Amino acid sequence: MKRLISSAGAAAILLLGVIGATAYATAMRFAAEMTAQDARYRFTRWESGKDKPPAEEVTAAVAALRAALAYEPGNPNLHSDLGRIDYWRTRSGSLVDAESRAGREAALASFHQAALLRPTSGYTWANIALTRYVLGHVSLEFALALEQIQRWAPWQPQLQLTGIQLGLATWQVLTPSMQQQIAGAIRRQAEWKPADQKPALIRLLRGYGRRELGCPWAGAALGCPGA
Repeated sequence: MKRLISSAGAAAILLLGVIGATAYATAMRFAAEMTAQDARYRFTRWESGKDKPPAEEVTAAVAALRAALAYEPGNPNLHSDLGRIDYWRTRSGSLVDAESRAGREAALASFHQAALLRPTSGYTWANIALTRYVLGHVSLEFALALEQIQRWAPWQPQLQLTGIQLGLATWQVLTPSMQQQIAGAIRRQAEWKPADQKPALIRLLRGYGRRELGCPWAGAALGCPGA
């Protein structure tokens, strides 16, 4: 004879299911972190120039991150890590080289996936903008990435300088609205009190021939008329 399940019994079963799902997710996250740990450590040393790895070590690191993603595909950090390695290993290659271009395209795909999973990361949007610039993709999605840097990292100076430099480098193809956003970012960084950003901004404005964007606060330092 079948027995009916009481409300208390149903609640217990549901609780067991939640506990099981949580335990499984925790185990997968732990496995992913352990798998990616060594690759992250090695890449930090490579990126800083402390080590020059042979190609097989780089290949192994990429494989480790992909294995970690198999455990936890919804982890934006892992997608970002994979993108950074793909970008780094092809950073000196020419766009006419198929392997280098493919590596950068793969990096861009990883950064896009990271942005889908965590759209509030200024670092991810900066990586998207930089990779698109290097690939020569400076259309609407490039401008969107610049906008997202402004939105999510308004007071992160290194990211702002990256966005400003990319904006100045592509000034001629930006819309007037996007140009105004870049000009606003320059002004905000010039006024930022915790650190003096003016020397870096002045170098960028000189280098890209946009001295007029700094005249209100730089004056003579940029050789502005009437300064």
